[in-house]
Amino acid sequence: MRSMNLSLLLLALAACNGTTADDTDTGSDSGTDTASDTGTDTAAPLAIIGTWTDDYASTHTITEADWTMASELGTSIFAISQYDNTAMFVIAQNDSANAYNADLWSRMDWTHDADGVLNFCQSTYDAADEATALAATPADATDLSAGCGGFAWTVMTAQ
Repeated sequence: MRSMNLSLLLLALAACNGTTADDTDTGSDSGTDTASDTGTDTAAPLAIIGTWTDDYASTHTITEADWTMASELGTSIFAISQYDNTAMFVIAQNDSANAYNADLWSRMDWTHDADGVLNFCQSTYDAADEATALAATPADATDLSAGCGGFAWTVMTAQ
């Protein structure tokens, strides 16, 4: 099932530990990333921070700590554990109050189309743990019409 119709409300997490400009871990893992980094502490903010409306009339509010998607279907919560601005993905744990896949892990990929418009795909929404979500195959950014698990990527418009 395409999870783009779910609403997201994110939880705040601990401050960044062991981060770099492109690979940022916002979890509380004593400064040890599950993804590779260069060991510097010059964390760049998550590149897609802001409030967005998608082409399904859902609202996404994205911070470094959380991603909130709200729609008429309800609210789902995803707490960001790490992100990578270069590879354009977020890894987040699904909140225990989510109607779908509670307490599991998600991977959200993003890209920009030829006109610079932000597109988003929740390529993994039911991973057993953070490492599994991180290792999941990313969405195909070269195919915006079917590269999101056989579906079109979701278009995001800044509010």
